[in-house]
Amino acid sequence: MGVPKRLVRMFAVLGVAACVGWSGYAGAEEPKPEQPNAMTMLFLGDSITAAGGYVRIIEAELAKQVPPWKVINRGTSSETVSDLSEEYHPGRRPCLFARLDKELADAKPDWVVACYGINDGIYHPFNEKRFAAYQAGIRTLIKKVQAAGARVVLLTAPPYARPGPEFPAGTSTAEAAKLLAKANADAEIEAEQDPRKFGYRSPYAYYDDVMAQYAKWLLTLNGRNDVHVVDLRTPMLPRLKDTHGGDPIHPNKAGHELMAKAFLEQWPTINSKAGR
Repeated sequence: MGVPKRLVRMFAVLGVAACVGWSGYAGAEEPKPEQPNAMTMLFLGDSITAAGGYVRIIEAELAKQVPPWKVINRGTSSETVSDLSEEYHPGRRPCLFARLDKELADAKPDWVVACYGINDGIYHPFNEKRFAAYQAGIRTLIKKVQAAGARVVLLTAPPYARPGPEFPAGTSTAEAAKLLAKANADAEIEAEQDPRKFGYRSPYAYYDDVMAQYAKWLLTLNGRNDVHVVDLRTPMLPRLKDTHGGDPIHPNKAGHELMAKAFLEQWPTINSKAGR
């Protein structure tokens, strides 16, 4: 007696299955190569960063890369790294280090971009003690970010866009430096006599010169110990009328665009050095 036709057909099907394997059908698509994981960039800073303008522009550009970047903005108004505050500030200024460990643990960033300085001199004349507090804060920031396994980019603060009174015409550079040193010393005496003399509502007349010294020091860190520094200050200085409206502390839309441009021009070089 012969084998029934229905069994012949069943054996034929089983034979095909054995050839292609039980895991799938013949002709199934090959698995796609695994895509690299998206990288995370965490922005830290004061109210300039909290406003978000330059961060959003940078985020839009990084979104065009493959894979796109995840950008997190954690700017906080009034914040410092120096842990200093004016006498009349409404409540003590917040300091980054009250929250930094949590921000790093939550975001798990690959890169941290930080912009501090404008508040760190607390709108007073230059003073070595205040300057040292800023320097110590920056060094602590770098140490904590790197200990968390992230790389760090520091941004110089934008200028304080209200230059002090001009010196008499024909004043030499050396004479101007002496006049500025005297103005600073006189203002320091005023600040000691009246702790409420200077602050964000009543800044020292030559406060941008204080910011210039902070930025100059920050730039000395560029390229040292895997730290990168982007100079936002210099490209903004000749365009203060465009970058700040009536507020000398907070850049306007044009100012944020220029800040983002300065960062994005340097970013490919910074990223390539990191082997990305």
